[in-house]
Amino acid sequence: MPENKILKLLIVFFACLAIVACKKAAQANASGVSEVADPLAMEPELNILALDGRIESGKNSASLDWVTPFETATGCKVKAVLLDNNELFASNLEGKKFDLVIAADAFLPPDQFQKIDFSRLRSFDKIDKRFLSNPSVQNKLALPLHWKVIKPVPPSTELITEVESIHLFAKAENTNCAYAWMEWSISPRVQADIAAALDTIPVVPAACIGSDSLGDEACKTRMPETTVQTTTPEKPIPTP
Repeated sequence: MPENKILKLLIVFFACLAIVACKKAAQANASGVSEVADPLAMEPELNILALDGRIESGKNSASLDWVTPFETATGCKVKAVLLDNNELFASNLEGKKFDLVIAADAFLPPDQFQKIDFSRLRSFDKIDKRFLSNPSVQNKLALPLHWKVIKPVPPSTELITEVESIHLFAKAENTNCAYAWMEWSISPRVQADIAAALDTIPVVPAACIGSDSLGDEACKTRMPETTVQTTTPEKPIPTP
């Protein structure tokens, strides 16, 4: 066989290896999210309603993209409606069809959501146990996503904790993609990216350690009382 043909075959061979490696890397980067449900059963799209900054696909910053790896691993195309403030949620939910809604509980009518089957989320047990006392979590109407502490306005001295969660819309049509996104959202990598982008704190303690985007000290700096723990402390995080 002529040398040029051998060279061409080798180029094709190594190109194929590179494609396979890239695909495997993308799947690994998605923390096994494609294993949450049968990829063949995945719907073609996922519709999300959220505040701006919760669904980043690299358009605002190349370093903030937790959409593209998810789409690559699952085949679910993410379509998001992003709002400027919490007061707009009620009007945007009327007559609309979303799969997931990301917001603080206080701004959402609970009768528009269905219960979340936490058994479908294999990483649910990695969430900080303090959040399990949240009534919305106990009623399976919310999956905690991230949280922050609002400093008191004098003369008050009480810290206010605001928890933002993922909710499964009652009219959700793309539930396999929805559960895959919830699993993906509580992976340490995405938890760290979300907290870094929004200057908040992850709900998964593992995200507070060893993240290039968040840094090891960010969680402690943003909330000194926050510790990486797996047991419920004497003073649980207050309900927003």
